[in-house]
Amino acid sequence: MKRKIFLITTLIATITFSGCSQPANKKNNVHVGGSCEGCEAILEGPVPFKKLTWIDTLPDFNEPGPKMVISGVIYKADGKTPAPNVVLYVYHTDQTGHYTKKGNETGWGKRHGYIRGWMKTNNKGEYKFYTLKPASYPNSTIPAHIHPVIKEPDKNEYWIDEYLFEGDKFLSGEERKKQEYRGGKGIIGLEEKNNMLYGKRDIILGLHIPDYPVAELNTFQSGLSVGDNCPAFDPLHLSGADKGKHTCPMCKYGYGQGIMVWFNHANPDRMQNFVTTLESEMEHRGEKNLRVFLVYMNPYFDRNDAIGLKILQGKIEKWCMEQNLQHVAMVWVPSPVDEKTCGIYKINPKAENTVFVYKKRKIAAKWVNMDYSNASLQQMLKQF
Repeated sequence: MKRKIFLITTLIATITFSGCSQPANKKNNVHVGGSCEGCEAILEGPVPFKKLTWIDTLPDFNEPGPKMVISGVIYKADGKTPAPNVVLYVYHTDQTGHYTKKGNETGWGKRHGYIRGWMKTNNKGEYKFYTLKPASYPNSTIPAHIHPVIKEPDKNEYWIDEYLFEGDKFLSGEERKKQEYRGGKGIIGLEEKNNMLYGKRDIILGLHIPDYPVAELNTFQSGLSVGDNCPAFDPLHLSGADKGKHTCPMCKYGYGQGIMVWFNHANPDRMQNFVTTLESEMEHRGEKNLRVFLVYMNPYFDRNDAIGLKILQGKIEKWCMEQNLQHVAMVWVPSPVDEKTCGIYKINPKAENTVFVYKKRKIAAKWVNMDYSNASLQQMLKQF
């Protein structure tokens, strides 16, 4: 795991694991995820994988401390298809910051302690676990965290980014930079309600996992992850309510919900039916319920060619008028590699488009290289 809280000795190789040992998968030809200290602990569950449910209550839940429930959806590598039958193993410190043992632990339980749990996603890819919010290690500046390990049906076990918590006094800027986004963003917010802390984290299988089969990944990885906050940026609006102005979409409208289509192809006619349908949807639903931003990234043009850019800007603006875009906002950013716009949204300049659904300034869904078909559009609109 990322945080090496114990030393590995040659004794580890001689440990005989007890509990309910899971069968090894003989189909594994490729080892994914790199080295994983203690990941085999996922095989020590109290019941066989086939009997696991999607919800678990960790042994500390009824002890004194801040009660917490964490839930989410595990998606396949495309980032949108729920992944059933994925086993998630978690463990963490107690309220003193120690991996406390009861004394009868075996195998990796001697090091991970008694506060650990196992669950398996249901047909909707959902998981949930109840526990207490862990404490940071004693006399350290390491943020409180929960260790997770993933086991897909046809792959070896591997680690993903730890669960970290917004508001932790040790969650510094440097600590945030250390995050590898394995499986997606691990830093979650907690909302208190009825003396319970609620957190949500979705996980994308294979995302930033070394040696993950390329055939199972999107051709292009592009854009911020589901659950990330949408940063502020200040594009020029060529259509919509703020036409002719430099307006930050998230600063002004991020409180609601909507769609951002970052597209990186020169011909907008490819998306004509897609865009006019979104215009109708905005008019029908009302701008408080749906906002649409088309982010044109100026592909193939030299940003220093002021005359050429002005001509192109006029052509795009004319196209918007021809489509009668009164509600949909076509916005203009300098280039596909502009650090202040595309950069902060982690847009891959090789992707033809990166499509986000946002709700209250958080990314709720994402697609890369959407085909603009009616089927794709309807799938996207189901998010609202």
